[in-house]
Amino acid sequence: MSGLSIPASMTTAPLPASSNLAVKNKSNSVEQQFLKYAEMTPAQRLFDSMLKQLGLSEDDFKAMSPQDQQKVVEKIQQMIKQQTENGTGTAPKGMVTDMTA
Repeated sequence: MSGLSIPASMTTAPLPASSNLAVKNKSNSVEQQFLKYAEMTPAQRLFDSMLKQLGLSEDDFKAMSPQDQQKVVEKIQQMIKQQTENGTGTAPKGMVTDMTA
C-alpha cells in the first residue's frame, strides 16, 4: 500500500454547488418516500388515503389526543362503509375480481 498515493486535489477540493450529490440527496428523499409507501400494507395505504381526504397527514393524526384519533378512525370507517354501500370507490367495478366468469 505504500506505493499508492492520492492526489491532494482529490481530498481537499470543494464540491461544486451543482454536484450530483445534491441531486442524489433530493432523489433519496423521494426514493425514501416511495419505499415507505411501498412497504405499507393495503390497509395502511387506505388509511393514509382517507386521512388525506380529510386533510390530515400521518403526523397530524399522531399529534392528536386519543379521543380525537378515535373520532377520525370512526369517520374513516364511516367513509369506507359509505363507499362500499354506494359503490363510489375509486377502482372500477370488477377491478379486483373478474365478475364475468
